Amino acid sequence: MDYNGKRIALVRLTAMGDVIHTAASLQFIKSAYPNLHLTWFVEEKFAGILEGDPLIDTLVPLNLHGLKKDRSPACVAALYRRIKAGGPFDLVIDAQGLIKSSLVARLAGTPVAGLDRHSAKEGFASLLYHRRYPVDCAGIAPLRFASLIAQALSLTITEEMMRHKKPCLHFDAAAAKGLLDPFYSDDLPNILLVVGASGPHKTYPPEQWIRVVEKLPRSRVLLIAGSEEERRAARKIEAATHARLLPPMDLNALKVAVSRSDLLLGGDTGPSHIAWALNRPSILLFGATPPSMMMQTPINLALTANAPVHPCRFDKNDRSIATIKPESIAESAEKLMGNFG
Repeated sequence: MDYNGKRIALVRLTAMGDVIHTAASLQFIKSAYPNLHLTWFVEEKFAGILEGDPLIDTLVPLNLHGLKKDRSPACVAALYRRIKAGGPFDLVIDAQGLIKSSLVARLAGTPVAGLDRHSAKEGFASLLYHRRYPVDCAGIAPLRFASLIAQALSLTITEEMMRHKKPCLHFDAAAAKGLLDPFYSDDLPNILLVVGASGPHKTYPPEQWIRVVEKLPRSRVLLIAGSEEERRAARKIEAATHARLLPPMDLNALKVAVSRSDLLLGGDTGPSHIAWALNRPSILLFGATPPSMMMQTPINLALTANAPVHPCRFDKNDRSIATIKPESIAESAEKLMGNFG
């Protein structure tokens, strides 16, 4: 089917890394169907990742998280109206595979395409789809989302195409210039270090980050931290090394910070995946999650704890990320900067 001139909706609500990896497919959608009108439904807190993207015709932020605090009829009705106002659509694609995302997709319009029950994280979600497609959960993250989208829209997105993608996130560099300029060096390589993650199973201990920073003396190391807990850990690193903690940032400034970096170091967390999206060098650490959660390239590397990890179900009690040696991280960083600096 030719989707030129059609109205298509994409539902990918969370999380930041998954939103980023899904956004990588947009350039291939619009290349195949330049006149397609694309609407994206996303959780409000992650809308900043997608704002300003010229490939998204309509961005619809939803505060589904707010329903945990307010489930009043008025709040639910307002959310319902916001979802329905985006349509009608010729096709809605649920790229998440959760019950909540399938409900949003079904409310947005019909027909709805999504993962089959063996592929969806919550198999019951597939009951709300009209078209169901298989995708291997053990596949490389951006390719998993691309596979579903490609099947639903009858287009081709290959691994080779994804490896040669254009940078796929928009940002306003001027808006963050005053905030970031005092921290970046014109003479030394700027290394961003993402201190935290969504849970301890993805978080490298600050004591070991200190050892990494100590082994990178000829670099400007800048620390990214969001929550107060992360910022406490970052201050510990800052106090013991030459690293400097960046000020709190919105998502636009975060993208700008990554775009200006010569290398990003971090765990398997949303801010870390921005580097791959912007075609910036990165080294990501994996313990409880598999390296398939990123796409490795000559400038985007994964270091693993070499612990057994299920490709689709992760143990949040797994702390094996801490077994990755600081020396290995620093050596990999020096080599990568030497090859692509």
